[in-house]
Amino acid sequence: MLDFTPLRNRQTTYGQMAADLAPDDLRNLTNEMVDVMLDLIAGCTDADVTFVPDDPEANDAYAANESDVNLPWTLGHVIVHTTASAEESAALAAELARGVKFHGRSRSEVAWHTVTTIDQCR
Repeated sequence: MLDFTPLRNRQTTYGQMAADLAPDDLRNLTNEMVDVMLDLIAGCTDADVTFVPDDPEANDAYAANESDVNLPWTLGHVIVHTTASAEESAALAAELARGVKFHGRSRSEVAWHTVTTIDQCR
């Protein structure tokens, strides 16, 4: 996996980190990231997907519904959001690689409350 410590410590930039990465590197890093996430949920059950943790500091300023702003995220919500973010980034990267001018976000996210089983998360 990439070590983002130099970036967090402001010792490098995203551009510098990515400068020497080839398409094979990006593919391998992506596969590694997905494998790690799948390993993290390997032992989860349906109950884990819908469990609502106690998080008194929950604050989702971008929640689609006002009633969800202070709602802690379930595992299903985390997975839906992570998947949508990865898909959006891949779509935008493909467009930029073909010279399409950036035209804003390109995002579609499944309604998180509809994800209730671990099979839906894999």
